[in-house]
Amino acid sequence: MSYDERKLCVVCAWRGTCNLKYSMPGGVALHCMEFTRDVSLKEPEEEIRKRNILVIGAREIGKTTLVRKVVEQAGLIAEGYYTRAVKEGWFGGRRQELVFFTGGVMTLATSKTHRGWARLGYARVNLEGIERDLIPRLQRAVLSERTQVIVFDEVSQRECLSEMFRRQVVDCITSRKSVLATVTVGEQDDEFLHALEARSDVNVIHIGYDNRASLAHRLVPMLTGQSEHPSRTATAF
Repeated sequence: MSYDERKLCVVCAWRGTCNLKYSMPGGVALHCMEFTRDVSLKEPEEEIRKRNILVIGAREIGKTTLVRKVVEQAGLIAEGYYTRAVKEGWFGGRRQELVFFTGGVMTLATSKTHRGWARLGYARVNLEGIERDLIPRLQRAVLSERTQVIVFDEVSQRECLSEMFRRQVVDCITSRKSVLATVTVGEQDDEFLHALEARSDVNVIHIGYDNRASLAHRLVPMLTGQSEHPSRTATAF
């Protein structure tokens, strides 16, 4: 078992009662959904500047615009993606794309039939692309000395069809990198997304029409470590 795996167990709030402690082989400890940092323990010096922020808001409320603005204003080197929708054909179909901060675009989902892609509602989801193209980028970002923040815009039920993706999200949150993520209202009813919202090492922020214009300048200092930790209570500025 590696140092980092054991380290997670040592600072976990459930370490006294968890039967899995120190016994998870092959790096699985890094994906443990039960891991929650014990907030009574002092943060290690190297993690003082780390922040995990989860922005929750309605569909098309401006989460993507906010994420891009925060990354730009913070002046941080980002890896990860933001989403964009592209009209497909003449009948209202749409294609959802992931645009990577370090360059490149991947089709996440399409309304058109696509052999081999998973079906979720009206959409076909590119699970192969998630596991072949997206996850390796995120894995490299965790290890990179250059990357300062990992961005997930958004963590949706489409990406979460991949168990590998779910594990990688947890890896990023428990890594030394800051994480900026978004979730659409209603999507957090998914068990995994609800678990992310409930984590003690994630700061939950709600975006609405009343605060979206001013939210960027409040999130920048949080992400860069220039302000104190906010309360774990979900916050609407």
